[in-house]
Amino acid sequence: MWKSVAWDAINEGKAMKVTRRDLLVWGAGAAAGLLATPVPWKVLDDVSIWSQNWPWIPQPTRGPVEVKQSFCTLCPKACGLRVRMANGWAVGVAGSSTHPISRGALCPLAFAAHQLNWHPQRLRNVRHGSSLSTWAEAQSAFAKASKEGPVVVIDGYSGRAASSVLETFAGKQGGSYRVVATPELRAFTPYEQWTGIPAASLGYDFENARTIVSFGAPLLDGWGTPGRLTRLWAESGAGLSDPQLRLIQIDSSLSRTAARAWQWIEIREGSESALASGLAGALLEQNLVPAHSPVPSMTLAESSAQAGLSVERIRELARLVVAKTPALVVARDDDPAIAALNVLLGSLGNRGGIVPHSEGVKPYVAAESAIGNARAVLIDASVPWEFVPQVEAEIFRFAAWDGGATKADWLLPAPGFLEDLTDLPTAPGCSAQTYGVAPALVKATIEVQSAAQFLCSLDASLPTTAKIIDSRCEDLFRRREGNLYGQQIAAIDKVSSVQSFKEQLWKGAVWAGEASLSKAFACHLKEWPAQTRPVSAETWATQWKPVVMPPLASKLYQESGLREPPRRNA
Repeated sequence: MWKSVAWDAINEGKAMKVTRRDLLVWGAGAAAGLLATPVPWKVLDDVSIWSQNWPWIPQPTRGPVEVKQSFCTLCPKACGLRVRMANGWAVGVAGSSTHPISRGALCPLAFAAHQLNWHPQRLRNVRHGSSLSTWAEAQSAFAKASKEGPVVVIDGYSGRAASSVLETFAGKQGGSYRVVATPELRAFTPYEQWTGIPAASLGYDFENARTIVSFGAPLLDGWGTPGRLTRLWAESGAGLSDPQLRLIQIDSSLSRTAARAWQWIEIREGSESALASGLAGALLEQNLVPAHSPVPSMTLAESSAQAGLSVERIRELARLVVAKTPALVVARDDDPAIAALNVLLGSLGNRGGIVPHSEGVKPYVAAESAIGNARAVLIDASVPWEFVPQVEAEIFRFAAWDGGATKADWLLPAPGFLEDLTDLPTAPGCSAQTYGVAPALVKATIEVQSAAQFLCSLDASLPTTAKIIDSRCEDLFRRREGNLYGQQIAAIDKVSSVQSFKEQLWKGAVWAGEASLSKAFACHLKEWPAQTRPVSAETWATQWKPVVMPPLASKLYQESGLREPPRRNA
């Protein structure tokens, strides 16, 4: 019986159209319950009985069990993990309550990630087209392509040490380095254009805001780092008539976030940009913001007609936004009209607004931009499977799991969960800089290479990921700023030596700096942005789908009621 149920779960995992929102909704809800608790191992024990007969997950030999601190590397959020190890194998995962951002919250994919390395869809061999190949043949083909023309390198998790290797190679070869950005990161694009500050160095200071206005961004559905907004809302506003933190959700439907927000403003789908212009007009008309701000060309009456709100309701919303400050506006995507509201409200560079968390971050070239002529495209394993470069070139794709139909000429097995040394830079949307290191806790049972390792094997002059991480740790220690979050919180100037600092990072501690709130930064917004095309309400939710779902995640979905159990044949 258990085996039959197990295979139903496997099949369900393949068929389930689990999206980004699905994953994070579970994590957001769990932040206030199960996953916020320090030790949820009991759940894993219960589920282990259900999963013990999955034929594709080997049973570890009996031996001592230890718990190690690490990080989830499945997406750029880099949530803290507690990994239960048995004889060198990961047999369970839980959230780490000591992580300063995620604080114990995880999405189901991370909660069951220890099963992913054994998934039937694990990519175990080098493939060239429909045929099996070898690493030597792949290296030879890529070396040949690199000599014949430009190479485009695409990254899905920028800022890592591995990203530095990818970017350096692309620059030396005369090609280009590009990034597939998360929706949270893309929302900062207008500010990058207006201020010159790279989007990747900006974050939201939610913790010090008193009013948050969300234009369709699913803040309580797990938007950003799972648990961050849900916990903040639970502590500062949920259920109160006049909360310390006011969350106003502008949405075309009664979403989970809209239902739990302090106020829900219902508008017509696709009218967010029009309402943002009308709201700006109402702020200026009522002298609620400085008069020298750019004036929208759209009138209040036009905004009212498009959004489906009365003119007086828009004026009332404007007064509500500034009634409790600092006020911060969040967009679901890169809508410049919504972003411009933060300029009017004086939220750029100020406490409770949009702040830079680090310096020296380079602007990225969006992977979706036209590529032009290229001889080859190398795609890192961090890039979502659904991303397909629009170019006629030889494509070398690294992946840990086979996601099905692809235009890639070469499929190259990448390290799976916790099989590779990597570092974890600041997650998109965070207001303070963070840094962590995830060592390779488990050994791959197949021959794998990361894209960075692959390039280093072709060009010995490239710095290795390990050397870059070591150098970054030394640089952080020399700054003598911020705190180290491990089993205890310690100021970095209390850490005795750089070696001690490295050892603590390797054991799962997180370094965190302070948000930069010294002064507002210059913003060159001379005129109000033109209205953009309507953005579908599903845009954020469907940005990517997991290539595979581990059975434990399927079980958690069933138990939570977010997913129906798999259908059984009569």
